Amino acid sequence: MNIEGHIDELRAQFPVIKRYTYLNHAAVGPLPQRVLDEVSRINQDKGYSGGLHWMDWEEEAEETRKIIARLINAHPEEIAFVQNTSVGLSIIANGLNWEKTDNIVINDLEFPSNLFPWQIQAKRHRLVTKTVQNRNEKLAMEDFEEKIDRHTKIVAVSHVQFSNGFKVDLQRLSKLAHENGGYVITDAVQSLGQMPIDVKKLDVDFLATSGYKWLLSPIATGFLYIKKDLIDEIEPSIVGYRTDENYHEYSYRTINPAKNARRFEHGQINFPGIAGMRAAIEILESFGIHNIERRIRELVDRLIIGISELKGLKVLSSLKPEHRNGIVKVGGLESPDEVVTKLKEDNIVISSRAGGLRISPHFYNTEGEIKQLLDALSFLTQS
Repeated sequence: MNIEGHIDELRAQFPVIKRYTYLNHAAVGPLPQRVLDEVSRINQDKGYSGGLHWMDWEEEAEETRKIIARLINAHPEEIAFVQNTSVGLSIIANGLNWEKTDNIVINDLEFPSNLFPWQIQAKRHRLVTKTVQNRNEKLAMEDFEEKIDRHTKIVAVSHVQFSNGFKVDLQRLSKLAHENGGYVITDAVQSLGQMPIDVKKLDVDFLATSGYKWLLSPIATGFLYIKKDLIDEIEPSIVGYRTDENYHEYSYRTINPAKNARRFEHGQINFPGIAGMRAAIEILESFGIHNIERRIRELVDRLIIGISELKGLKVLSSLKPEHRNGIVKVGGLESPDEVVTKLKEDNIVISSRAGGLRISPHFYNTEGEIKQLLDALSFLTQS
C-alpha cells in the first residue's frame, strides 16, 4: 500500500498525533487505535465473561504466532512468546550448556539487557568474555574477527544499536561465528518494525525482541525466535504448565517438554497484549515492511539534511547506507537533556542518549513534523 497516498488514513490510527509531534520510537512506540481496541476487547471479555473465552484467546494467540513467524520468515514452532527482550535473551543465556573453555563475545555499545545475562553466566561458569570496542561509535567486522575463535560459544549483538542506530551486518557475523562453531543471538528491538528481517537469510540462531518500540505493540509483549534445530539444545530454565507438550492436561505426571519453542513459555501468556501485537503487525504488513523502511529513510534523509544546515549541530550516526535506519544521533549540544525537556514543552518528543539527541521517526510521521523539529532546534541553538 502506498504510504504517501494513504497518509491521512494512516495518521488517523494514531491518537498520539493529537497531542505530540512524536519522534521517539526507539524509546517507546505509541499504540494505534486498532491496537487499543484489541487490547480492550480481550479485557472486556474477561471482565464480563471470566474465562469463558479462554480457548478463543488460545486460538488467537496461535494465529499471532503464525503472523510473527511470517514477519521474520520463520516457522511458528520456532516462536515463543516472552514478556520482553530481556526475558528472551536470558532464556538462551540460562539454557545453554556451558563448558569451562567457552568464551562469549559482546561489545561496548550494547544496551544492558544484552550484557548482563552474559556477564552473569561468565561469573557463574567462570567463562571468558571478550568485548569488541567501538570505533567512533561504530562496530568494525574485523574487530569481531579478532575476538571470535574456536572457543566462542555465543556472539551477542543488537541488530541496531540503541544509542546511535548503527546497524550490524548480521549475515556476515553469523557466517563468521558458525565457521568457528559458535552461535549468534541478536536483540532486534531496535530493528523489527522499521525494516525487513529474514532470520533465514541472516542465519542468526536466536532473536529476541519486545513489541513496545517500533512494532507499536503493548508493553510486556515480545517473542523469542530459536532456530528449529537448536530447540532441544536449550534447557528450559523456568518451567510451568505451558512448558509441557500436553499443556491442557493437568494431572500428576512427569514433565515432557514441548517439541517446539512453546517449551519456553512457562506460565500464562499475555492474551490482551498478544491480541494487540497481532493488530499492530497486521497494520505494518498492510503497508508493507519494505515500504515502511523506504518511508522512514525519506524522513531521515530530510532530517539529516536539515541538521547539517544548523550551526553547531552534527549527525553522529553512520551515514553509510548499509548501517543507516530510523535512528539518528545528533551531537554538538552542551546539554542534550535540557534540549529534550524544552522540546517537550513544545510537544515535540525525542530522547537524549550517550551525550547526544536521539531522533527516531516512524512511517506515519510527516515531513512537516521533521520541519517542526528542525525549526525548534534552530531556535534553541541560536538562543
